Amino acid sequence: MNFEHARANMIEQQIRPWDVLDQRVLNALAEIPRELFLPEQHNGLAYSDTRIPLGNGRYSLNPNIEARLLQAAVLETDDRALIIGCGSGYLAACAAKMCKHVESIDTQEAVNAHAQKIANECGIDNIKFFTGDLIADLPDKTSYDAIIVNGSLASVPERLKTRLTLSGRLIITVGSESAPTMETFVIRRIGESDWLEQSMFDTHIPSLMQAAASTSSSFEF
Repeated sequence: MNFEHARANMIEQQIRPWDVLDQRVLNALAEIPRELFLPEQHNGLAYSDTRIPLGNGRYSLNPNIEARLLQAAVLETDDRALIIGCGSGYLAACAAKMCKHVESIDTQEAVNAHAQKIANECGIDNIKFFTGDLIADLPDKTSYDAIIVNGSLASVPERLKTRLTLSGRLIITVGSESAPTMETFVIRRIGESDWLEQSMFDTHIPSLMQAAASTSSSFEF
């Protein structure tokens, strides 16, 4: 399969039509080999408009959703970003192409180890994947210019909002898996105790906490 051709088609046929026009986002998507971050048996679906099973009940987000999240984060070259939920590691890799440093937290060491290995093989050296509770184990004294939640949550954790720098952006999808739609928001910190919330788009994506609750540490890639 010609992955380079498939990658270009994904951008033109899926990403741009979904109003992702930020050239830095498009450049990152064009540079990162998404197929390498996915289980080998699903490589052929890497650039399809579909969720891809990652093992243990987890799924990647559709490429157009990942692109919209990246665009909403408005990442700058000097930014420090945090990805909540590693997924395949692809979202963090794309973010790392756009900003100074990326950290990604996940509950499963095996997930992080695989993502770190692929990122290293791709020459991406400004990502750190670490293991812990998705919310409770965030570093207390670390602030981020952008936080992207790689999955849905039932509500907005206050702890994520307080980890933003002034003018920092939290990109989060909120809703119940039983509901027909969820809503993706950008929450921008505008003061010490003030945030501005903006609805971006409706979607329906897998629950992040459901993936985090998995007890198995075995993942097939």
